Amino acid sequence: MAKANNQIFKSWVPNWLALVAIFLTLIPVATVLGIYLGGVSSAASYYGIDSTDVRYSVVVFYLAIASAFPLERKLFNRFSSKPYLVACSIIFVIINIILYYSRSFSLLLVFRFFGGMLSLGFIGIMFTLIFQQFHAQRSRILGYATLYGTLLGTAPLSQILDAFVFSKYDFNVIFLLKIYTLLPGIVLLFFLLRNDIDFRREGKGSLKSIDWKSFVLYASSFLLLAYIFLYGQYYQWFYSMRITLCCIAFVFIFTIYVVRQLRLKDPYIDLSVFKQRNFRIGMLLLIAFYFSKGDTSALYGFFANSVHLDVYYQSYVMIVNALGIVAGAALAARFILAKTRIRLVWLAGFGSLLVFHLLSLRVISNQAEIADILLPLFLLGFGNGILMLSIVIFYVTSVPENIAFSASVTGVAFRFATFTASMALVAFMGLRQQQIHYNSFGDDVTATNPLTMQRIQGYEQALTHGGATTLQSTQGARRLLGRAVANQSNLLYVRDYYIYMSIFIVIVMLAIAVTPHFHYHLRKIGTKLIPV
Repeated sequence: MAKANNQIFKSWVPNWLALVAIFLTLIPVATVLGIYLGGVSSAASYYGIDSTDVRYSVVVFYLAIASAFPLERKLFNRFSSKPYLVACSIIFVIINIILYYSRSFSLLLVFRFFGGMLSLGFIGIMFTLIFQQFHAQRSRILGYATLYGTLLGTAPLSQILDAFVFSKYDFNVIFLLKIYTLLPGIVLLFFLLRNDIDFRREGKGSLKSIDWKSFVLYASSFLLLAYIFLYGQYYQWFYSMRITLCCIAFVFIFTIYVVRQLRLKDPYIDLSVFKQRNFRIGMLLLIAFYFSKGDTSALYGFFANSVHLDVYYQSYVMIVNALGIVAGAALAARFILAKTRIRLVWLAGFGSLLVFHLLSLRVISNQAEIADILLPLFLLGFGNGILMLSIVIFYVTSVPENIAFSASVTGVAFRFATFTASMALVAFMGLRQQQIHYNSFGDDVTATNPLTMQRIQGYEQALTHGGATTLQSTQGARRLLGRAVANQSNLLYVRDYYIYMSIFIVIVMLAIAVTPHFHYHLRKIGTKLIPV
């Protein structure tokens, strides 16, 4: 057993059992982020809410992670590691039992937020344990690769669980499933860890040092921002007094937060990270990545309407995407350890996403089969794996060590904001483009159009042969025509989305290619992480 593991796990624990315990705990934690995003209709029906409300509840979990990172760090330094893990587990079980018996959407939002904060306790300990499995010189790169590969690659597992649960049980069973999947890993980890382990790097901290005011301001501003992004289109943006007031409140609260950070001696997040040129570049790349990473909701609509895949087959097909993520993260780690030019790593990642969008355009233009979408899905995951790891490593290592934590936290905040904004953009484009194409079809699909009458007659004959009466076949034929027009409108929207994203990715790649500074900075990163 490695020396590092001897200091963490009990003396009789072999390396393979330690790894099993780590991943039995990490994978359920990773699946919690989007655990019911594959069952939006089930969640909406259970709580009596809109699909936008369901998406907001998912974003709230991510928001809690983004805003509570510095707060959780203080709490982590206050308590011993093993009792802290046990306490997080107990609270996790209590929260999910309450949600199992509740039908309140407000309660769901509150506990999703606390659940996001709680997940930081698990992720922090898992992150430390993963780092210990690699050689000290490479632990940061390989640790990041393992963590992000797991976090991103478990999305298809969440979809498989969603498909199984929501097709057989009520929505609230998902909360019991979260408990059952997490407990085996936690219990095993508890028995394997030494009693005297302590992962606190800064020693025992005091609860008095926790900046609760900054946390409240930071989280409140993000809650408002997410609400504006997701509900803006729903309420017609600034035609709604609700959205207008939310925007005013966001600007006011966020301004107070920024002024407070500039005045504090020990800020919640050190805003001096923005003085670093490469950190600012990293944030721009992060924004570009999240907008071009490929939206799966557009894919799901295509799967359901054109390829005719049910939720089970959709989730199984997406396993190919997970394999691409793992391969991309592994290759990115290899590139970085080999001191490859950072621009080449990014061009490979964005190039993979570009090929995904171009192949998807080709697929939706023809009669698609399942085999036709496997390569695009793999390339989508491959590009995401490469870019996520390489961009995170770039901006974290682009700042002095004393503000590296603030850089990590700010990066998480940018990922949250861009993730939410990309969801809003896709929703906006979906409504706008589908409406445009539907109206265009409406101008052509008229009673005087011979092609329209030919299609209606075909539907009527098919329904009549199926045993329908004349009246039923007439009404059914018109409904089938309307459904066909809607499906075609959705197909054209997906085509438009991929065209626009392809153009955007080409622009990003050109910007990366003509910026010579990236080659110089990667050599600095290599020297930092792998001392000669």
